[in-house]
Amino acid sequence: MTLLTGLKADGSVLPKSEKLFSRPLQREQEVNQQLNTSALNTALAFKPFRDLATRTTAEPGVQLQQNILFSPLGLASALAQLSQVSGSESRSQALEALGLAANSTEQSVEATLSALKDLQHSLSLQEGGVGGGVQRAESAAATEVGTGATPGVEIVGADAGNKADVDDGAEGMNGSEDGVHPGAQLRVWNSLHIDGKPSLDYDSFLSRPQHTSAFNISFDTLMKDSEASDKLELNNYVYFKGRLPFKRLHTVPRSFQLNATSSAEVSMMFRDDSSEVMMLYDTNCSATVVRLAYSERLASLLLLPKAELQPLEDCLSDSRMSFWLSNLKPGRAEIRFPKFQLRKSYSLESLLRNSGVSSIFSDSADFSGISQKTLKLIKAPHEVMLEVEETKSEDGGRPDIMLDFSVPPRITFNRPFMFIIYDDLTGLVLLMGRIIDPTDV
Repeated sequence: MTLLTGLKADGSVLPKSEKLFSRPLQREQEVNQQLNTSALNTALAFKPFRDLATRTTAEPGVQLQQNILFSPLGLASALAQLSQVSGSESRSQALEALGLAANSTEQSVEATLSALKDLQHSLSLQEGGVGGGVQRAESAAATEVGTGATPGVEIVGADAGNKADVDDGAEGMNGSEDGVHPGAQLRVWNSLHIDGKPSLDYDSFLSRPQHTSAFNISFDTLMKDSEASDKLELNNYVYFKGRLPFKRLHTVPRSFQLNATSSAEVSMMFRDDSSEVMMLYDTNCSATVVRLAYSERLASLLLLPKAELQPLEDCLSDSRMSFWLSNLKPGRAEIRFPKFQLRKSYSLESLLRNSGVSSIFSDSADFSGISQKTLKLIKAPHEVMLEVEETKSEDGGRPDIMLDFSVPPRITFNRPFMFIIYDDLTGLVLLMGRIIDPTDV
């Protein structure tokens, strides 16, 4: 446990070790001049999570815990789009949730929306390949100007499915360790349209080529279509596939304790202690925090409570996340983590109702940016899918082998846990959730 503890026995912070994931400071400062990431994380990550975590009562006096998955980046993308077509109170509430003060100038608003768009475009960089080369994805969405939809956003890492396989023995992307190449693919999609007009469902979104532009629709088209209907729909879709630094060779079935009385068998990935990992034990939250990188920019904070999830959930905040990132330190431990796939869908209204965004979903919503007639947003699904698996590794037909060491500490995610997937450059939370049952997709 001493290896994991980020604090001395007297409560003082240990001297910071050399950061293995230091952010380019100048670029971070430039981005954060326009994006208030702390306000974004508070309004679009931690508030919605806390609301979802407490909204699980099946009947009076009985609490049924469920898996949670949503995307603060997706929420920000949807709000940015809605702010461009709405006016008055509806627009003000959307902008405030994006971290803008009520008295912000139009110049500040445009700078923030532009910074958010630039961030999404920068996340479409392909990070990976031999030698850690970086190459921009070919996406028509990156050149769309003045449209009513936010472009698709993608990150494709080594072995993410659209690149040639990289040999385990080659030098890989930044963040790869011992020839194991992590990677990630992130896609964000918005489609705003008039009810009755063709739209894209989530399965169709998943099946589209990765580098095609989003289902964009111009303001002119929205204005024309609004003559036939007074109902608006917004589809907000997010997909993330992440490969963590585990080798497939060592993945075996293991038990996951769902609650005090039941368990399920899951595919448990394994990583030995041959490489250092950034981690700490937070005594205030009674949780182990492990950082694993997907790429040079994208990483996960994996949060394993000592016992129940409730104290950890109560502990969550933007300042606590900043504390974790500042106090993580390198150490060695065996890690076991379940391989899983999770897909969840919520309405934007339910996710944003505690973040001050209500007017835009009401009968009095102002969509004067596209029509002078009264329009109503009748449907706004936020659908997210997350896939977590090992890095792709050719095992040459060798049987699965579970290595067993008794000396190093073991961090085993074999009970309910939480995760935060974030951009290390800005600190913005991209996806967030909790896993109660990895087999409940």
